[in-house]
This record gives sequence, C-alpha cells and structure tokens, in this order.
Amino acid sequence: MSALFRYLDFVAVVIGLLLILWPTVILAQTTSDAANANKTSRTSRLVDSSSADSHVQSTRNDLIEVIARPIPDDKLSILLTNVGEADGKLESRLKELQPSESPREVSLLWLSRVELAVLKSELFAEGSGDGVASAAEAVKVAEAALLALPAEGIARAEVLRLLAEAHLRQGDARSAAAVLRESANVAPTGSDSNSSAESARALRVRVALSAGDMETAEQMLHSVYGSDPSVTDAGVGMDLVRLRYLLAQKDEEAIADWLEIIRERHGANAKDRADTIVAQTRLQSGMDSANPPIDGSDPRLWIADAMYYLRRGQSMQAALHFAKAAVSDDVARRSVDSAMKAAAILSRQSNSKAAIELLRRISQRHPHSASSADALLQAATIGQAAGPTTASDADIEAMLIQIANQWPESQSAFAATRWRMAWAERQSKWLEAAKISVQFANVHWMNESTADSVRAQAIQAWAKAWIHQPSPDVIASMHQAFQEHDASEIVRRTHADLTVLIAETSDSLWSELQKETSDGFFQQLASFRQNQTDVIEASPPTGVNDALAMRLEMDVVQHPIRRVDIGRYLLSLPSDGNFPTDIQRAGWLIWAGQRDAAESLIATELQRTPSSADGWCRRAATSYAVSHSKSDQRHAARWWKRLADGLPQGDPSWHAAMIGWIKSVAASGEPDKAKASAKMILLTIPPTDRQTRDAYERLSEQ
Repeated sequence: MSALFRYLDFVAVVIGLLLILWPTVILAQTTSDAANANKTSRTSRLVDSSSADSHVQSTRNDLIEVIARPIPDDKLSILLTNVGEADGKLESRLKELQPSESPREVSLLWLSRVELAVLKSELFAEGSGDGVASAAEAVKVAEAALLALPAEGIARAEVLRLLAEAHLRQGDARSAAAVLRESANVAPTGSDSNSSAESARALRVRVALSAGDMETAEQMLHSVYGSDPSVTDAGVGMDLVRLRYLLAQKDEEAIADWLEIIRERHGANAKDRADTIVAQTRLQSGMDSANPPIDGSDPRLWIADAMYYLRRGQSMQAALHFAKAAVSDDVARRSVDSAMKAAAILSRQSNSKAAIELLRRISQRHPHSASSADALLQAATIGQAAGPTTASDADIEAMLIQIANQWPESQSAFAATRWRMAWAERQSKWLEAAKISVQFANVHWMNESTADSVRAQAIQAWAKAWIHQPSPDVIASMHQAFQEHDASEIVRRTHADLTVLIAETSDSLWSELQKETSDGFFQQLASFRQNQTDVIEASPPTGVNDALAMRLEMDVVQHPIRRVDIGRYLLSLPSDGNFPTDIQRAGWLIWAGQRDAAESLIATELQRTPSSADGWCRRAATSYAVSHSKSDQRHAARWWKRLADGLPQGDPSWHAAMIGWIKSVAASGEPDKAKASAKMILLTIPPTDRQTRDAYERLSEQ
C-alpha cells in the first residue's frame, strides 16, 4: 500500500494549502440532544400555526437541518442572515404587544426567540470563538425571556432548558447545573412530564461530561441503559448523549458500533446527526487528519469525517478521509464504497489518475468481493471520461477484461462485457464483438432477467459480423466460440439458432445443431431452408432481418428453384427501420413473379435518382439471372447491357457487366451470339487481368 500512502501524503499537502488559503468555520453539534427529542411535541403544544410566522418557522427548520448536515460557509452566511431577520421580526412583534393583552402570544414569541438563538449557537463548535460568542448572545436572550415570562408554566420550563444548553455551549457547566436545578421546580406535569424528565436527565449527563466528571456521567448513563445499552429503548436525545460520552472515552470501535445502533433505532436522519457530532468532536480535539490511519482506528469514523467535510464543501478533505477509510477498512463492501466516493470526488477535481489508482488498489485489496468489480468498473469509466492522457484504450480494455475474468458472475462483469462489445462495434471490429458476446458467464446466460438480453445480443452480434464478412471463416469462428462456452442449454440453443440463420445447410454441424433450435421461428427457418416447407409463420426476432434476407438471397443463388418461395417470404417481412430497402424489394418482386411491379419500381427510381442507376441495373440483372427461364435471362441481358452502357469501356466494372450480359445471352437461347461477343471483346477491348481474360475465353468456347 506504499504507493497509495504516498498518494495520501500528496493529497494532504494539497489540503494543507487549501486550509491556509481558505480557513474553515467548523460547525458544531445540534441542539441539546435531549431537548431535540422533545422539540416536535413541544412545538405542537405551544405554537398556534394560524399565528406562526412562516419565515421564522422556515428558518428554524433550516437551522435544525444544517446542525445535522452542515453546509459550506457561503450558504451558512445566508442562513445567519435569515436568522437575524427572523429574530428581528419576533422582536418587533414583541414591542407591539403588551403582556397584559396577549400573554400566550408573548410567551410564544419569547420562546421562539430563545430557541432561534440557541439553535444559532449550535451552528458552531463548542469551545470555538464563534460558538462561545453566539452562546453568550443566547444566554442574554434567554435571561430576558425569563424576566418577561410568568414564574410558572410550560414556556418558562422550556426556556430554562434552552438556557442550560446555552450555558453548556458557552463552557459554563456550573451555571448550566444551577439552571437545571431551577427548572426542576417548574417542570410541566401530565403527558409531557416523562419527555421533560428525560430531556433534563440528558442535560445533566452533559453537564457532568462538560465538567470532566466521567464517573458521574457513567453512573447516570448506567441508570438509563443498564449493562447492555444496545437493547435499551432510549430516545434519540439520550442516545446522542451516550455518543458524546463514548467520544470522551475515545473508544473508536465503541463509537462506531453505537453509530450503527443509532441508525437501526432512529433511521438515517439520526445517523447523519450522530455522524456530524462525531466529526466535529474529532476535529475539535485536534486530530491531525493529514496522517495515514493509525493501528486501531475505526474506518467507520473516517467515513463520518468524510461525510462532514463533503457537506461542508471541502471536497479534497472529504476525498482524503474516504480514501483513508478505504485503505484501512477490512469490510470489503464498505471499503469499496469509500473508495468509490473518494474517486468520484477526485475525478471531479481533475485528479482522475489518482482516482483510478485508488480504485485499482482497493479492488485488489478485496479480490474475493463482487463489490471490487464495481470499483474497477468505475475506474474504467473515469479513465474513459478523462481521455488517453490519463488512461489509454488498452488500459481501459485491460480493466474490463480483468473484471470479467476475476468476478465473472458479478453485474459489473455483465456491464464490462457489454461495454467491450459496444466498443468493438464502434470500431467496426464486428467479429471481435461477436466473439465477446459469447463470453458472458453462465449465470448471466441463465438469469431470467438477463438471459434474453445476452442471447439477443449474441444473435445480433454474430449476424452483424457475418453481414460484414459473409465467409466460412466467420462461421468457423462462431462454432469455435460457442463450443468453448456451451455448458448451458441456452448457449447451445443460441449456437443452433445462429447456425440455422447464417450457415450453409451443408455445414458440418448443421444436422447436429438443428435438433436443438428454439421452437418457433428458428425451427421453422431450418425446415424452410431445407425445402421441407414453403412458408415461415413465426416472426423473426428483433435485429436479424438483414442477415436473414442476405442468407436467403444467397440460398436463391445456390438453389434458384426456391426463388419464388423466398421472394414471397421476404416480401412478407414487416418493415423494421431501414429494412427493407426499395432496391431489395425490387429483387424480391422479380423472384416472386411480380415482374411488372418490379419493373415499375425500378423505372420510377431511375427517373427520380439517375445517379443510382448502376445499383438498380445491377440488382435487376442479378435478380433475373438466377432463373433458368429464357424469358428471365433475356430480361437479365437487357439490364446487364444497360449497366455496361453506363460504365467506362475497359473498366473492370464494365467487363464484369459484359460477362454477365454474355452469360445471360447464352442462357436466353443465343449461344452463338454470346460466343461471338466474347471473342470480339478479347480482340478489341481485352481485359488486363488474367482472371477476367480466362472468363471471356471460356465463354467464347462454350
């Protein structure tokens, strides 16, 4: 891991510069942890929604959210401005009222002012300059409120608890204890007494912690939790107080375990709140975050630190802490998750090379975990996005191959193999893409949610490869690729279906494989191609029409007698994107015996696009030429001659057209004319290549 630690040291230097240039304001814990649990019920009990100011309520909600999930300094400044405006509205309203006029509303307004002031103080770390100053302001507001409120009642009890919280955050544990004693005399009765008692008890534990009286704090917590805190059903406020106790004990594993318990008991919001408390306390304690993790440090706390910095907008610090968690965590899933978060931040900070290196190292640190495949796939994704200066195509392909080989059954392996296929196709490496399509693990071939996708991709990939290179070599490669991965029935069936689709009926494996074809289309296609039936009723699967048409057209050349059935079938296929083209339909119309329709279509296209005449003439000529009918051969000869007349004499394409014309003339019943024409061309416009000359000589001797 030495290379990774060197990287961490580098990031630490960067962060050191950031800290010099942009000093941070560290946020603190949320409101009195015990009082926080009581806040919702207290608000519903005291606040008349019809008279509550929406701006004040919105600001209060924002404060609670930010105390749990800190925000960057620029956004914090906006929030502080809103707090000032909200307090100003409350103060103005108090000046307008006389206590004798509306004592309930006066109490509510004062309570709202005190609560906002205390919440504001909790935006800053306990003991920090801003935190102490803000807490002192909260103490002044609370003391003013007490002077204005009745000697008894719910509002006074709540203000006293908030005042105790403000004293604690000011660092004055003695005053906080005195206020708590006073609040006991005005505690509410009835349904709210239990929650108020728990709130006061939590504050007393915090007073003991603040005073450094760990023994008293431990005793009070033991009275709540007993010997097994994990099974005690305490409120979130008390659980957060116990978290502070554990932080004071500096037992990292116990802290991390308690964080998990808080998540289980109270959900993600409480866990975020707890993470913030942990991160702020660790930061306030002076921990040197630039150093690598020490032995015994719990990676779950580094994750809490990282989330704190991420929310504060300190991206490089967040990346550093996620990376530290990744390299020190023995739990593969969590380690990889931390690495992926660090890498995402680094790549956004234009440090993709470090992100890729971290992900590669972590993926190999947990070689038996499928989550490591996710990490390496993210590394490949970042590399591709960053460009060849960061990761070459060969580097990315090597990562994709490693994913498929090392974690073949993972979803990342499935994605990596599809990526390699798409990549090969974009580079027009059709045969390579087809070979890759067979390399999915058996679990992906057989998985109900992916099997159809894998099978369809393989069929389409091999169809494309054969279209671009319709040769026996492609068929041989297909057989070899499937025979190396034919462990499952669906793989063998796909191999059989492809053989029926693109191979010759004389293929050495045809007889064996046609027994394993899929029911429906491929089974009917096998019978159709062997002239056992004259129709195919089932629809072909998506993406094979071009290969199907090409294969059947080649069958017509080999077996002209099938041209009518094949022409009619091809004409019956539904349109699919650019399939079929008009030029394809022209040939099929000729085969199906619809010559007038074909000639009309060709004439229309020649008139509309004269520049495409060569293609249309050649299509007409070759379509007629497969027939043994003398009439069709005369039509073929006419179109060959028209094609040749539009080409430069002596050009290879001209010679090809003339050879076609001579063959059709001979087949139409005029062999003497064909021989004479071949001899004349050899004398007057002889071809330069030997193959074409030999063709003319054979035609002149027939």
